[in-house]
Amino acid sequence: MRKKTPIYKEIRADLIREIIDGKYCNKQLPTELELCEHYNVSRMTVNKALSLLVHEGFIRRIPGKGTFVNTIEIQKRIAEPRGFSQDINTIGATPGSKVLEFKILQAKDNDEIAKLFHLQGDALIYYFVRLRSANGTPIAITRTYLSGEVVKDLPQQTLERSLYDYLKTELGIIPKCDDYQLRARNATKQEKSWLGTTDEPILEVRHISYTQADLPFEYNESAYLGSKFFFVSSPAYHPRFEEEEN
Repeated sequence: MRKKTPIYKEIRADLIREIIDGKYCNKQLPTELELCEHYNVSRMTVNKALSLLVHEGFIRRIPGKGTFVNTIEIQKRIAEPRGFSQDINTIGATPGSKVLEFKILQAKDNDEIAKLFHLQGDALIYYFVRLRSANGTPIAITRTYLSGEVVKDLPQQTLERSLYDYLKTELGIIPKCDDYQLRARNATKQEKSWLGTTDEPILEVRHISYTQADLPFEYNESAYLGSKFFFVSSPAYHPRFEEEEN
């Protein structure tokens, strides 16, 4: 028989969903007493749930002021072959992917990418653009080229889920990501429309993925909402960049 999830963990999961969905846009959580009344549980149970959220970086407690929501950021480690879906799972949200464009090209159609992948003539190259989301909220746009010589089959419906899971489980391809380039820029008019933003800066990240035999097969350009992602070079603890409370 499957064990029942402890109540404090259910409260934690419920609060994470509400935080990600923007319910606490004023940044402050209800008091412990208010949460006790809302969930009809003891103060000790609420405290255990809040302590977990503090440890996980979702909230912080300020003596004399209250409990505040941290900016929800996805930490990405440079050169770690972790896909978008895994990134979103780390913050307890549900990843989403909508295919905006899908083409099957030939090497002769794009000399630069063909040269990168060591392809010629009629060799196939997949190109697709996806709108990536967390709990239904758009937060990134990815533009990807894949070598048809390495990825022999790519059903379009696969791109509505995790590409890296498909590569690993179905094709036995374990990507090695390298050659990163990062820059901050303004969003284009089209990107603003897709992401539902007006003037938020974009963090653009480009990288190349290699097979275990060091054959380049993926070129990716990602446009992330600047407030949602930050990159690190090691798994060490990194203090959050938080705005001071008024």
